[in-house]
Parts: sequence; structure tokens; C-alpha cells
Amino acid sequence: MTTKTRKYFTFFGILAATVNRKISSLLSSMHSILNNVPKIVDILLSTQLKPVKTYSTNNLK
Repeated sequence: MTTKTRKYFTFFGILAATVNRKISSLLSSMHSILNNVPKIVDILLSTQLKPVKTYSTNNLK
């Protein structure tokens, strides 16, 4: 006598798949941010505030 095995999704299987998807999404977003860090640093360095030129008696340039 042969029996057919039926496979059903278990609660833990669905939970594991959902968590895996969420972690994959989080890691993907972290990876894209870390790839853009050098660009972000360059933008911040290029737009940093420069000191205002003060005309005083000590600075005669």
C-alpha cells in the first residue's frame, strides 16, 4: 500500500520565509547605503561651511 505524502506550509515555515525576506531587504538597503558613503562624504566635504572673512587689524590680506 502506497501513501501520498502531502506537504503543507507550517507556521514556522511561513515565519522563516517572512523573516528571511525582511532580513534580505534590510541587508540590501544597508549595502546600498554603505556603497554611497564615499559619495556622501565628498558631498559633505564640498559643502562644508567656510569661515567668513573678517577684516581686522591683525589680518591685512
